[in-house]
Amino acid sequence: MKFDEIIQELGEFGRYQKRMYFLACLVTIPTAFHILMSVFVLAVPDHRCAIPELDNDTYASQGPWHADLINQSIPWLSQKNMYSQCEVFVKDVTQRDWSNMTRKCDKWVYSKEIFTSTFVTEMNMVCHHVTYKTYVSMAVMGGLMAGSFILGTLSDVLGRKKVVLLGTIGQLASGLAVAFVHSYIPFVVLKFCATFFGCGMYLASYVIGMELVGPTKRRHAGIISSFFWLIGHFLLTGIAYVLRNWRHLQIVLSVPNFLMISYFLLLHESPRWLVSRQRLKEASEIIKVAAKTNNVVLSDKVAHLEEIELDGAGEKVWHMMTNLVLLIRCLVIFVNWLVACLVYYGLSLNVGNLSGDLYLNFFLSGVVELLSYFLCLIFLDKAGRKLLQCLFMLTAGIACVCTLFPVLYGTKDISWMTMALSLVGKFGASAAFAVIYIYTAELFPTVMRNSGLGISSVVARVGGILAPYIADIGHVISGDMAVVLPLLIFGGASIFAGLLALLLPETANKMFPDTVEDAKNFGRKKSKNSFDLQGMTSQQNGKWNLSFTVDSEN
Repeated sequence: MKFDEIIQELGEFGRYQKRMYFLACLVTIPTAFHILMSVFVLAVPDHRCAIPELDNDTYASQGPWHADLINQSIPWLSQKNMYSQCEVFVKDVTQRDWSNMTRKCDKWVYSKEIFTSTFVTEMNMVCHHVTYKTYVSMAVMGGLMAGSFILGTLSDVLGRKKVVLLGTIGQLASGLAVAFVHSYIPFVVLKFCATFFGCGMYLASYVIGMELVGPTKRRHAGIISSFFWLIGHFLLTGIAYVLRNWRHLQIVLSVPNFLMISYFLLLHESPRWLVSRQRLKEASEIIKVAAKTNNVVLSDKVAHLEEIELDGAGEKVWHMMTNLVLLIRCLVIFVNWLVACLVYYGLSLNVGNLSGDLYLNFFLSGVVELLSYFLCLIFLDKAGRKLLQCLFMLTAGIACVCTLFPVLYGTKDISWMTMALSLVGKFGASAAFAVIYIYTAELFPTVMRNSGLGISSVVARVGGILAPYIADIGHVISGDMAVVLPLLIFGGASIFAGLLALLLPETANKMFPDTVEDAKNFGRKKSKNSFDLQGMTSQQNGKWNLSFTVDSEN
């Protein structure tokens, strides 16, 4: 008896599963906080070089005398219509006046109009120190990668529930500690830890929810969980709008982790994991609780987990690399994961570099992401995975590349067009990210499906680490290309990945491959005796895509 047969008798998505799934999805909200808050914590307000020898200099003018002193000491950049952010005039000591020679400045003043304080303004991470900001963003993404590796593996050893608690406490401690640091290195380390624990907490809770969901509900459950990410996105927008000091923002966004410690009492361990660890008595007790909650009467065989079959170790994921066709397929999958993550986080972090109001832009990026998930729910089965993956990646790529025209050939009156095209790019990247997750699960054989998803996730984090570096290229170059170049890179990568997706076989209405041999034959031209699946199958052995049944004519 396979565990999916127990789920079928228990109910694929009954009241108990909905409760556990909801609790699991809530973890996504604080995870989104700690990943995306960099947009505000690392925001770069308008600034200029400070007037040398003036201790009480401010960005805002203090009067005519102050304005004259700024004109004398700070070069005016007519092309940018602003004072220099990185250079000041050198004072002629003999004539006690300002010369035409310039030098790099070592002090800055910042506008208080939008932010009272960000970590960038406190550490002066501008001009020749601008790369420090990029390294922080890369550390945030590095935490996600390390969390996937270490805590993801640990959840298979210690259990999902314990890792949820560990991640919740770890993210609470590191998130609060960040707000009280006053130097760069501790800040970077703690931001790394916050996403490290957050990723482990999210993955473990997500698995708890998904391992209790029936086969026919998993695709939709996988996308619906993304809506909770957007709840975090929108809440972050509102909270950041109210709290303009980065320390206050960091503290408030860390508090939800304290409330979620109660998960240890509300959330149950995954019975599927307990079965895999031979802890059948504990698994049986949880299943009985689920049956009672769902108002289901279980057979004695199911209630006591008699004749339950354990998932075998089977073949190893590296066996997928031993065949040319499968190797190409894996590489295409990995490229799409990397680029989807690169473009998604790149456009999210690049919001601060675009014209217009930061808060409105960030909110609109959440709106288009919401629309993308709705479209995935509607067309995922109707249009097929391959077509959607290709179209969404091409949409993201073409939109990003098209920003070249309004930036280089337009005027400030149509600067909104750059933002609009960036939002279209975010729409495509968000949808592609959702599709490739499901696509991968259906392409990898059953015996290595989890391992395949794990490797794909790690590859995606490489894109996440590169994303802030590319998004911040605009800080090290000048002119229109400061805005265009990051989007061109994102666009070109998206178009390349989208076209590569056409090399993958379609998985909609197909049986899942179970072994490497099945994967080799998957997608080949059907023989006259072969068939597709059209409805819900009666097979309960976990070997078929349980969303479909065999066509009656066959």
